[in-house]
Amino acid sequence: MKLALLGLIACCAVVFATAHGDGGKRARQPQGAPTSGARAPGPVHPRRPSRYRAPRGAIHVSTAAELNSALRHRSRSAIVLASGTYSSRRPFLNPFGHQLYAAHLGRAVLRAGLSLGGNEGDGGGLVRGLVVDVSDRRRTIGGAAIAVWGTGRDSRILDTRVYGHATLRSGVEAREPHGLVIERLVARGFQDFGVLVDANELGRRASRPGFRIADIDVAGVSRPTPGSSDGRAEACVWIGNTGSVRRVRVRSCAWSGLWTGTSTDGALFDGIDVDRARTGVYLEHFTHDSVFRRLRIGPAVRVGLTAEWADPDWDSKPASVGNVIEDSRFASSLAGVYLDEGTTRTTVRRSTFVDQAWGGIGDYLGRDNRLYANDFRGLGTKAQAVRHDRLSSTR
Repeated sequence: MKLALLGLIACCAVVFATAHGDGGKRARQPQGAPTSGARAPGPVHPRRPSRYRAPRGAIHVSTAAELNSALRHRSRSAIVLASGTYSSRRPFLNPFGHQLYAAHLGRAVLRAGLSLGGNEGDGGGLVRGLVVDVSDRRRTIGGAAIAVWGTGRDSRILDTRVYGHATLRSGVEAREPHGLVIERLVARGFQDFGVLVDANELGRRASRPGFRIADIDVAGVSRPTPGSSDGRAEACVWIGNTGSVRRVRVRSCAWSGLWTGTSTDGALFDGIDVDRARTGVYLEHFTHDSVFRRLRIGPAVRVGLTAEWADPDWDSKPASVGNVIEDSRFASSLAGVYLDEGTTRTTVRRSTFVDQAWGGIGDYLGRDNRLYANDFRGLGTKAQAVRHDRLSSTR
């Protein structure tokens, strides 16, 4: 009789698994349960600025006056800067899409900010191999070492270093994201942003081509009183439009390592390594249908990833809708992922959670969120794998 009963139970289990798909995995692996299938990503090592060949037939300059003269030409050309320092009381303006190359990687240093785009011109400007090292905001456009704005579509920033001496607002501030490419960039010492790509237009439709960011290394983003921006700045990387962001390493960000919002719709974030920040990744209004893959957060981070709540100031609309967080490692001290009130159809899967004191995942009053195939075996002894209370209820 006992054997017959066991056979009946096994048969029912097979029927249940078949009816629910996934070979029965979801039946055996309910949302939030530990699994050994999650693969934690390794540290991210962005490619450093690399050597290149300057084009033949270019205009060669060796002084700031010669550079400004070449930039005033309306027909686009390649300009090669000899090794040395280029000082100016005003920013260097490149509205006509000239292509700027250092003759030798990292040995042409601008002591004033650089502007790509403006009120006229065709865009398509390029800066490659330069160092922009500025400590006086008056010598920049809006406090940015490199500003991309106005007609600066299809701008490219390659193999470049920017330094702000904790005085400038931002390293690269791109208000015109269409066709933007940033690759192999190092940014150090800014008050508000290391890299910002945000047209600041709510509901802006995704443009084609979108921007592309790869291999960037940002550190030291803080106001004189760390955290005084209250989340409105002090982000090492700030994204507000559609594009791809790959292989990013950020350290010492007074508020967040990566911020997304405004009109981030259908974007990809792959290989983001954050440490020494209050929050690793912050999903603000409005981050929709985007993928966050191979995040590596902590250990000197309080909350690994936060999706902001459906604030009445935003007509109670959720910040995070249809996003996917996957194949990541959260070693943040308090919480791994926190999906605040109203977060909708957001998935957390195949991720590892280590040493959290409060919980691996918090899902507070979410709507149709999916949490599965995650590994919680490394949690703190008093932490819960998945919680449904408000994070602010804890100390």
